[in-house]
Amino acid sequence: MSTYTYPAKDIPVLGEYDVIVVGGGSAGCAAALSASRHGAKTLILERCGYLGGAMVSQLVATILSTNGVDFQGIWHEFMGEMRKRGGTGDLVRLHSGDIGGAVDPEIAKHVWDAMLSGSNVGILHHVQVSDAIIENGRIKGVVVETISGISAIFGCLIVDCTGDGTVCARAGVPWEQGDGDHKWAMATTTIFRMGNARRPEGFPNPDYLKVLEEGTERAIEGKKYSTPIITSGRAKGYARRWRGWTAPPHRIETTHVTGRVLEVDPLDPWDLTRAEREGRQQAWQVQDYYRRNAPGYEEAYLVDTSSHTGIRSSRRIRGLARVCREDVLALRKYPDGIARSSWRVDIWPADSYTAAPDAYTDDGWKSRINGGDYFDIRYGCLVARGVDNLLVAGRCISADHWAQSSLRIQQTCQSTGQAAGTAAALSLEYDVTPRKLDVRKLVDQLKQDRAGVEPAFEILKNLPIARRS
Repeated sequence: MSTYTYPAKDIPVLGEYDVIVVGGGSAGCAAALSASRHGAKTLILERCGYLGGAMVSQLVATILSTNGVDFQGIWHEFMGEMRKRGGTGDLVRLHSGDIGGAVDPEIAKHVWDAMLSGSNVGILHHVQVSDAIIENGRIKGVVVETISGISAIFGCLIVDCTGDGTVCARAGVPWEQGDGDHKWAMATTTIFRMGNARRPEGFPNPDYLKVLEEGTERAIEGKKYSTPIITSGRAKGYARRWRGWTAPPHRIETTHVTGRVLEVDPLDPWDLTRAEREGRQQAWQVQDYYRRNAPGYEEAYLVDTSSHTGIRSSRRIRGLARVCREDVLALRKYPDGIARSSWRVDIWPADSYTAAPDAYTDDGWKSRINGGDYFDIRYGCLVARGVDNLLVAGRCISADHWAQSSLRIQQTCQSTGQAAGTAAALSLEYDVTPRKLDVRKLVDQLKQDRAGVEPAFEILKNLPIARRS
């Protein structure tokens, strides 16, 4: 690759803050709320024109948990505000045994706006961090690109909630990616929604399955569709399960996580471009296939595709501690645990259209989780290695490939975000760097803030079964 020497120049300073949170998804919003509520002058930077992250831009609008133990702290507040505005319905028990539900992505934008504005969080949209300002091993701020050009923003502490560990990487923090053998860790997915999808009476029944099988056979024999999502039988498998629970009650639609784009390096812009284009092609063909072959979809239509392809894993930042496979298997607890994860190991293979995601290690592990168990995420997993005053939250915290597949879901990202934002504010209060913060003070504060560090509420055992299959 050829290079170009970019000239140094003076750039304007947009402001100075106690805490700068980079990334306005689940982790970032929780981090900014927590920091501001604990007295820190806080700014959140978001590259899109709205808050909500993957829930909005990637249409990851389904709520999933194995036992509800990972629903903690700010998550309850967010879901309560969503319910007030009609943005979510009741949770249900899926036939898999998991807890499921859905949110309206458009209402989520409004809720996050209201929650952050109500807590005096400064918000700056349409901004991309391009570099970190480092002096004597300590981050002092970030360099950003806006519509008006390059600028600097200074902050006493920075929380990287980008999902990709962008700030940490620019600051020189060590990181890893992939599954150990490849740069890709998991397949990417372009989620799409279909409106006016109506569950057939008596679904599923032999007639439905017969129509689906015959239609699929004709489509494949006639070579009508080119995407392996259909020719491999993956789309048919999804059509055999009615997914009405994936939309809030006021929407007559279904959300589809049917697609897979394989072998995508999430840090390569050319690969990401391929993933976007291929993902949209998959969505377009699958919605046409459903309308022609799946009863209940005859009058359905494509509502939208995600504006950003769904990335399940990219950089994993190295911190002072690390969540490892062994922590997940043993469901380990730690005195410095600041968040819980109870979702299954959920690795979507990057080399197969049909292989099921890795799920449970054994029935004993599943039984413990279903009984309300979990593993702890330690505070050190949020403290970036080698650079002071830099914290990280969300799916890019310090974890191995296996553990990251469990803790990457949205409620756990919010939990780590709440912990990181609280830690940033406490570090300022006690005039220490995050690595020297007394973790007992953080854990105690999270207990007071109802973040669920202590067993917080009764496990959801008696939910109604979803009408799914």
